[in-house]
Amino acid sequence: MPRHLYLGGIKHSGKTSIGQRLSSRLALPCYDLDALILTRIAPHKTIRSFYAAEGKQRFQASECDALEALLSTLSGQAIISLGGGASDNESLMALVKNSGTLIYLKVDEETLWRRIEEGGIPPFLDTDDPRASFSALYAMRHERYSKMCDLLVDLSDGLDIEQATDAVLSELGREE
Repeated sequence: MPRHLYLGGIKHSGKTSIGQRLSSRLALPCYDLDALILTRIAPHKTIRSFYAAEGKQRFQASECDALEALLSTLSGQAIISLGGGASDNESLMALVKNSGTLIYLKVDEETLWRRIEEGGIPPFLDTDDPRASFSALYAMRHERYSKMCDLLVDLSDGLDIEQATDAVLSELGREE
């Protein structure tokens, strides 16, 4: 079985954008797990609405189902961007570790918080103190990704998307 390249990281760390750039530069197909889940959860229109209606366990089962279905169709190596909460799903992470290389796109907490504020505070953060809620979530997910990743790529706020892609390629030993 080919070793797929999985991009993991906290919300707004650039998983999808970097995945698309890597796909182009490495001539590999790229898949976004959240997009694949969306095709499977009708009549829900968004991941958030599915999660709110069905709950965490159902959503995590859907993550695993979508990844298993994708893996069953792949004959060669692929780049797969995971959802921001993938580190919370032990079954999903077992699938990831058994089928590929997990690359943690680490972005500092302040940068991610700025990006979240710009995009609007998501409903999974505590409305009374979303900053503190995000800080606790960041600490937990950073610790999980740091422990389970095969490669950690530290992406500072000063990197644009091409520079971030270059950093990932460098860590993979595939500099161009």
